[in-house]
Order: sequence, then structure tokens, then C-alpha cells
Amino acid sequence: MKRLILVEGLPGTGKTTMTQRIAQRLAAKGEAVTALYEGDERIPCDFYEMAGIPLGEFEAFRAEHLNVEDARWVISLRTASYVYLRLDRCADFAADAFRKWDMGDERNLQASVAHYVPCALERLDAWVDSYKDSGETVVIDSGFLQNPINELLFRGASDDEACSFVQGILHRFGPLHPVCVYLQRESAEAAVSFAKQAKGSDWASRVEALLAELNCPDLFARRYALEQKLLPLLPHILCPVRGADWSGADREIERLFV
Repeated sequence: MKRLILVEGLPGTGKTTMTQRIAQRLAAKGEAVTALYEGDERIPCDFYEMAGIPLGEFEAFRAEHLNVEDARWVISLRTASYVYLRLDRCADFAADAFRKWDMGDERNLQASVAHYVPCALERLDAWVDSYKDSGETVVIDSGFLQNPINELLFRGASDDEACSFVQGILHRFGPLHPVCVYLQRESAEAAVSFAKQAKGSDWASRVEALLAELNCPDLFARRYALEQKLLPLLPHILCPVRGADWSGADREIERLFV
């Protein structure tokens, strides 16, 4: 891989927009670039609509349904221990059977911390192995800090467990020499306040309801503190964001294009 650029920050910091800008600028300079946004199954630490099923359980179930054509099993990946299945694309009976292993459902406690961490890291090992010899640059929105930390905190992990998980991710990303572009507001409260204004009342209501349901009222404050602790572990560009002003962030990312 030519470069791995990880775009991170709390809600309302402009991660998606910045990912687009970086990808467009690098492409304009002649780099082969792939930009991955939240919900893209190619992001190794984003499990949107994806089940991480223990291999033995999947093979036993599959053996009971040998008459089902292969096209109805939408398998994203097989590793030594797991099958990663797209629940929204496979046959309904399979989706129903494996919904308990849905890694992207914060309410699904069957996919506990003890299951989630090794399942996610094994998928990441396979991803790194498949990309390391690529000559392209990959820019990932929220694939390093946001989604991994959220998923563990939603599942009741301690701060130490979340840090250990992210350090495991970073260790595996290491051969790709990643750099993190971190969009930073002055506090978690400032980020969430701006996000509520920018994303609207529907977004705010959904997030508040989810945090209350999962007993994570301090999620963003915990995430902010964890991200500040973890950032020094890899090369990063700290991009200040103030209100609706991203000019400071734009100045900082110029070093990517030199």
C-alpha cells in the first residue's frame, strides 16, 4: 500500500467531508486512491449489517442446507475461526439464524466484548494481508477510533479494554505505516453540540435514545479522552475545528500533499 490515511474525530467534526477532500486532492496529484466511508464492508473495523459467525457453527448450519444455492450466502470473508456474512444480502432464513452474531448491532449483547475483539482482529489480519502489496492509497473514515471504541463501550467494556483493542488494531495496521488525520474540537461537549445543530433533531434524538438505552450517557466524553490518549501512539496530524470554520484543518492537511 502506498499510504493508509485514517480520518477520525467526534461527530460534527467533518470526517466525511475531510475524507472526500483528501481523496480528491491526492487523486488530482496522480495517486491511485480509494476512499472508504462508514457502512462500507471493505472497512475492516466497521461491521455494518455483518455477522461474525464462529466457523464451526456456520459449517454445521450450512451442512443442513446443502440444497441452498451458493448465491444466497453472501459471504464477505472466511478466516481460520470465523465466517463474515452480510445479513442484509443473504437469504432471509440465514439472516434470521445468524442475527445473534450481528457485529454491527450495538444492542446485540450476544456479540459480547469477548467475542467481538478476536473476531474483529482476525478480520483485520486478513484485510491487512490483502492490501499490503497494493500500490494505492486508502483513506478511511472512522475505521480506526470511532467505530471500534463505540462498539466496545456500547458492550460495557472498560476504558482499559477499549484501549487494548485499539492498540491491537494499531499493531496490525503497523506494516501499512498509517497516519491519522484527527479533527479536533475544543471539547466533547462542543463537538456534540455542533453535531446536533448540523445533523438535526432526528439525529440528536436517535443518539440520545441509544445512549440512554445502552447506559452510555458519557460515551462521547469517554471517547474523547481515549482518543487523546491513543493518538500519540501513531503518526498523526491534529486538525483544529472551530464552529463552522475548517480553515485550520485545511491548513494542517496540506502536509499530506507535499
